[in-house]
Amino acid sequence: MNSLERAALRKQQAMEILNELQLIEKWNAVGNCFIVGAAAYDLIVKPDIDLETFCEAPNPSDIMSELSLLTLNKNVVELKYRDYTGTDFNGHYFKLIYQAGEIEWNIDMWLFSNKRKGALSKELVPFMKENLTEDTRKAILDIKEALLQLNEEYSSIFIYQAVLEFGIRNIDSFLQWAKHHNTTVPFHWKPKSFAMDS
Repeated sequence: MNSLERAALRKQQAMEILNELQLIEKWNAVGNCFIVGAAAYDLIVKPDIDLETFCEAPNPSDIMSELSLLTLNKNVVELKYRDYTGTDFNGHYFKLIYQAGEIEWNIDMWLFSNKRKGALSKELVPFMKENLTEDTRKAILDIKEALLQLNEEYSSIFIYQAVLEFGIRNIDSFLQWAKHHNTTVPFHWKPKSFAMDS
C-alpha cells in the first residue's frame, strides 16, 4: 500500500467518524461548517480532522450542549473547550478525542464570527483542491510520512508551500528547503496564484 492508498483509507475512516458522531450536522445547526486542512485535501497522515464553523453571533454554549452528549459514546474519550477570542485566533476552540481501536483521532473544531478577519483555513480549500495533482499529493504524503518516522515536527502548511510553490518532491529536499525558509507558526501561506485571485 502506497501513501496515496493509506491516505484514502484514512479519509474514509475520518468520514465514518464524522458521520457516526453527526458532527457536520451538529455544527451546521449553529452556523456554516467546513471540513478544512488535511481531511479536506485527502492528505491525512496523522489521525486528525479539522472543522471550522462560522455564524453571526458565536455562542459556545449553543454547541457545547450537543457535544457533551457525545461523551455517551464509548469511543469519545475526551472533550475540551477553550476561549481564544482574546488572541490572534479570535475564536472558540473545541477538541474531541475519538478512540478507534488503538488509534486516537484528534478532532479540532473552531467556532468563528462571520465578521472574523485574518487567515482562514476554509479559504485555502478551493485552491488546494484545484491545484493538487496525483504527483504533488503523493509528494506531500511521502514527506509527511517521512517526517513522522524521523520524529520531526513541521506544520503541514510548510509542506504544502514547499511542494506546490517550490517544486519540492522528497524528504531530503524538504529538509534542505526548511533550513532556508521560515517555518515558524503562526504562518498564513497565500499561494502566489491564490493571492492574485483574492
